[in-house]
Amino acid sequence: MKRVFCFCSVLLLLLIPLAGAAADAWPTAQELFERDPAPDVPLTCDPRIDPLIVLVNKQNGLPSSYEPELIDLKLPHKPGVATQQMRPEAAEALSRLFAAAEADGIKLGVVSGYRSYGTQRAIHAKKVAQRGRSAELTSAPPGKSEHQLGLAVDVSCASISYRLNAIFSTTPEGQWVEAHCAEYGFIIRYRKEWQEVTGYKVEPWHIRYVGPEHARLVTALNVPYEVYMEYMQLCWNARSHMPVSE
Repeated sequence: MKRVFCFCSVLLLLLIPLAGAAADAWPTAQELFERDPAPDVPLTCDPRIDPLIVLVNKQNGLPSSYEPELIDLKLPHKPGVATQQMRPEAAEALSRLFAAAEADGIKLGVVSGYRSYGTQRAIHAKKVAQRGRSAELTSAPPGKSEHQLGLAVDVSCASISYRLNAIFSTTPEGQWVEAHCAEYGFIIRYRKEWQEVTGYKVEPWHIRYVGPEHARLVTALNVPYEVYMEYMQLCWNARSHMPVSE
């Protein structure tokens, strides 16, 4: 009996640090700020209203009237999908990303770009009708989708029939996107380990344009975008209260 107790005690002691490590898998915004209160990234206005990096999630939405400037994506698309659109700066960056991928023998296809409030409302309603509450882990409510910003795009590849599936991360195409998208200003927004923060299951196909400087820093820090934006808010608050030099 004593041996069993000792074994269980040792096992418990081993598991406690692992549980703590899982809970603290990334630094908090405050810890990031204490490490580097002035990162070399462009902050020209309050991050909460910066149209390029603004946080859109289940807690921070866009009005139904929000419609950004858009241009057509003149890139390979999933067969049968109509021409998609994005904001000009994101579209140009995505074109460069696709060109670099093709130069490396990687062929990608656009599945979904900009979505209006109305389009997202119809998609979300359909998903909820099909799946019930579980749809909330895979489909954003209207006004809460990054696609409405015109800065997010879903990409896939022919080897998986252009499906939006987690298996994309295991393909050469998905691995190339993960390794290189930050170079062109994009981040992979929804990772498996971030589900409790983002509210969504893993989506290796969904990339969000935030500009090269922010994309590189988000990727280097390896934190959920929610944490990153809280960090940027701390940096902005500190910067905006700095005395003006004579």
